[in-house]
Amino acid sequence: MKTKKQYALNKLFNFFAIIILLSVWAIVDLFILKDYKDIWALLFFVVILLLSILPIIFTPYCYAFDSEGVSLRYVFFPVERYLWNDIHAIEVYDKTVGSSRAIIIEALYSYVFFIHGSNVGERRFYMKGHIRKSFRTKKLLEKYWDGTITGYLLKSIKDWFLKHINKHKSKKQAQIDEFNRHMTEEVVAMERDLRANTRKWLKPYIAQAKQHNLEIRSNYYYVTKDFDELASRPKEGYTYTLIAEISEADETDETRIYVANVELLYVRLGRTMYRGVINEHAKEKLELGISSTLDDIIKNGI
Repeated sequence: MKTKKQYALNKLFNFFAIIILLSVWAIVDLFILKDYKDIWALLFFVVILLLSILPIIFTPYCYAFDSEGVSLRYVFFPVERYLWNDIHAIEVYDKTVGSSRAIIIEALYSYVFFIHGSNVGERRFYMKGHIRKSFRTKKLLEKYWDGTITGYLLKSIKDWFLKHINKHKSKKQAQIDEFNRHMTEEVVAMERDLRANTRKWLKPYIAQAKQHNLEIRSNYYYVTKDFDELASRPKEGYTYTLIAEISEADETDETRIYVANVELLYVRLGRTMYRGVINEHAKEKLELGISSTLDDIIKNGI
């Protein structure tokens, strides 16, 4: 069954396409008139034409949205595709920030929706996860993606005021209200399965550590975007993270405790519940971190 798609044009691509058409028209016109005295005008339009070609090549000409994901389509390159289930965050991002090379035109079209998540297939050099910000792309992202787009200036100011206005509200009632709005069944099950998996992954390393009078302790934290490590689920997006401590038994000196951590699950607040995206590389990162740390301790001692 063919999936129905909705499209949004890239306004930056359209701008440079118009510039190219005007430049070609001016160059052809100058050649027809054979006005060689105006050679500088000819050179000017040739330079403008050449400078406009690169954005046309490396910028998507449109964005195709459907119920499964969004595709960034290029004139010459393969499609850049993201599935909604693999996106753990989308934020408004100003591409000119920190760049001294930003030109006026780029600054006018600098704001993009920055997709945080893995794309379908091989990740190529031109795939940045950037969707040019417009009323239509905003509307379609909010229609299809079950999450909250962050980074809006006015939204950030509003959230700051609401946070301070509501700080005197009963903590217990606030937790109840938040729980009613954002059910947790989906991510609770995902977190439970990940804890079971990590116990299996760690089992051979725990046995290895025991042979050398060492122990591995597993701790699971909810890490916020401000890098706060919380023991309970926050009322915002978070990263479910395993922090493994390696030391001798009952060691309390922090300088003699080695730590390995891995991000297991990226969680966002959807409109009706928490939504999670599993880190597909968690197992290999955990095993690499634990094995290298253990080998170092066994070889050099604590």
